[in-house]
Amino acid sequence: MNKNHPDLLITRFTHGSAGKFLSTVLQTSERVDHWDLFVQQCKEDNNFFHDVTVEYCKRKFPQDHSLHILNEPMVPYCTDLYSTSYPRGNNVTMEQYASQVDYRTSLSVEKNIITNLIFNKPQLPLFCQNQKVVTILVTTEQEIEWLRNTLWSKHFITKKDKIIYTPSHLDYCSLQSIPKLLNYSAISEFNVEDKQKIYNKYVVENHTLEWYLNKNNFVEFDNKNNLNNFFINLHDFFNTSSFIKAIYEVFNHFNLGKIDKFLIEKMHKLWWDRQHQP
Repeated sequence: MNKNHPDLLITRFTHGSAGKFLSTVLQTSERVDHWDLFVQQCKEDNNFFHDVTVEYCKRKFPQDHSLHILNEPMVPYCTDLYSTSYPRGNNVTMEQYASQVDYRTSLSVEKNIITNLIFNKPQLPLFCQNQKVVTILVTTEQEIEWLRNTLWSKHFITKKDKIIYTPSHLDYCSLQSIPKLLNYSAISEFNVEDKQKIYNKYVVENHTLEWYLNKNNFVEFDNKNNLNNFFINLHDFFNTSSFIKAIYEVFNHFNLGKIDKFLIEKMHKLWWDRQHQP
């Protein structure tokens, strides 16, 4: 690979299927750039990295699901050239991607560490050709039910007379989303009487889920881009032992170095405990 081009590790997942938690775990690798600059510096300096990472998880994956979107980890790299969920940007080449002004990506290239991107769509842009991908599949009824429950609890707040859609509400959305929301005047509140209709539209009929029900949905796109893809099942997240086993396999497959089992066990137990509303 061109030394000026980023080395990419892509986390591909449907909304609500723990993709950002998986990315947070992958970023414990010494070879992968952490989205948070302070945590990354602690990792490089070996300066209280365990404690800082656990505190990071506590803040980014809150017990109160109404605060999830407000606090969840956010990709620090420039995404102006493409969409993570829609076809926009699929024709962007690596030359175009690498030539944009993006401090964080440039920093990872300078340090010779891997940039971790996320996508919810099956077909990845041209600049992802020959890159590493971890795809979370949702293939069983148990997984689908869990995903729908957590998607609803993290994206919607039911009040007495209204339902709040947190990704579009200025009081609950991520800070990075505010300029776009102000520009497009996104709908953020619905009548409580329409709860079932809203649940069906945004949760049951979520446009990204259908792609992740079958690994064969990715074959054509992955072969076209010559991706190095590794599938992981959502049910592997439901148990710490199975999750650790899956992470071992991912680290070995992509040569991400030695897994920090103690740290990742602690991260998973904390995260899993918080997937259930009090």
